[in-house]
Amino acid sequence: MGTPPHVLIETNQRLASRFYAHAGSAVSLPGALAIHSGYNSTAFNISSLTGPTPHLPTVLKTVTSHYDRLRTGSALWLCEQYAAAPDRAAMLAFGYSFQQSAPGMLAQRFPAPRHALTNDLTIRRVETAPEALVFAHLVSVIFHVSFPLCQCIYGNLDVWRPPVYGFLAYRVEEPVACAMVTAADGVAGFYSVGTLPHFQGRRYGENIMRHAAAYSETHLGCSLSVLQSSPAGRNLYDRLGFREFTRFSIFNRLAVPK
Repeated sequence: MGTPPHVLIETNQRLASRFYAHAGSAVSLPGALAIHSGYNSTAFNISSLTGPTPHLPTVLKTVTSHYDRLRTGSALWLCEQYAAAPDRAAMLAFGYSFQQSAPGMLAQRFPAPRHALTNDLTIRRVETAPEALVFAHLVSVIFHVSFPLCQCIYGNLDVWRPPVYGFLAYRVEEPVACAMVTAADGVAGFYSVGTLPHFQGRRYGENIMRHAAAYSETHLGCSLSVLQSSPAGRNLYDRLGFREFTRFSIFNRLAVPK
């Protein structure tokens, strides 16, 4: 692993964010990548730095002007190795409010399960139009995002093409968990990993991640896995051997009124 871990994590995150641009745009700005989903959504309009930035305000001025022209809200993901943790008052001057700090994590091959995993799941890749809609439904319920917006982002089968792969876990024929993988350069990035609330605590998240990681290694040549952890998922990711190598400061910015 010659590339620094934080670079692998951040590069995959930027690649994954391009998934949301299929109905909008992915624009390379000086020092940043700006994703526009085509909708006014801070969840799916994501900007990220493309490398270490000595003067963050210059980049922020360019990024905010871009989204102002689009009349849409956005989120800014700052990798700590690319920009020192900014003063929140300074960010507020550009209209940004701090949302959370997310650890960027990397794992090599997952260790063997500590306990036997449930065998009552069937895990499938998203390969049909109905499965794309199922993925959209699960993301909507698990992450509290409106279904019409999730349908626009995830519900079209045409968007599920390399380097992005979707996985669904079914208990009997009921969908209960999902995961999205972005695979490139030997790295599988995990996104939108979640389980329906009334099925949580049964290790379905671990099951689908192990399945997706095995698929990524066997079929896509990925021996490394990366992700940005939420507080809810941290115990699972620690159990799977992920280690923290960076942090992302995430800021939201609402659309400028017309």
